[in-house]
Amino acid sequence: MSFRDQKISEFVNSVASNSPTPGGGAVGAITASMATALIEMVASLTIGKKGYEDYEAEMERIISEASYRRKRFLDLADLDAMAFDGVMDAMKLPKNTEEEKQRRTEELQEALKKASEMPYELAREISKVCPMAQFVNKYGNKNALSDAKSAAWLLKAAFEIAKSNVEINLKLIKDETFVSKMREAIDVIEGMVLKCLKESGLDGSA
Repeated sequence: MSFRDQKISEFVNSVASNSPTPGGGAVGAITASMATALIEMVASLTIGKKGYEDYEAEMERIISEASYRRKRFLDLADLDAMAFDGVMDAMKLPKNTEEEKQRRTEELQEALKKASEMPYELAREISKVCPMAQFVNKYGNKNALSDAKSAAWLLKAAFEIAKSNVEINLKLIKDETFVSKMREAIDVIEGMVLKCLKESGLDGSA
């Protein structure tokens, strides 16, 4: 069953279980989805309100994009869990002969790459949502400012989750070129996200 079809209590209970999935990656994706939903809500509460007329067109655009992104995050929660399940399956492969050991090593390495690519994709999607959080914090309905700030902080948390999940998989990957490119890419995304939060006064310094 997709996480999007579960009750909140069911999802939380499954996270609390002794199963490795859903784990941090799926939780990060759900967190990002909730953050994006808050952005959508603040934009909706701004449209039609006196004093915010100049921002209505952008708020409408944000609502449309946020609706797409929050659903994308739910998809990533499922994909992250599936990727990690792939790692677990590879680890269970037999290793009695040299041939089996070689096959297990190759499949595990490929599974680890996929497991790192899912949280990387989560981080990339967060970087696309962050400017929307910045906009609603600056120009959204002031009566919903705490919701806008909540969205930004949740995005920050979701990004940190994504980054840590990328890193933990990269430590086990032997392909140095892949590891180098992935780390470089995640560093670029981190710079974008932190810059966005800082410009909104949401990096903890304000």
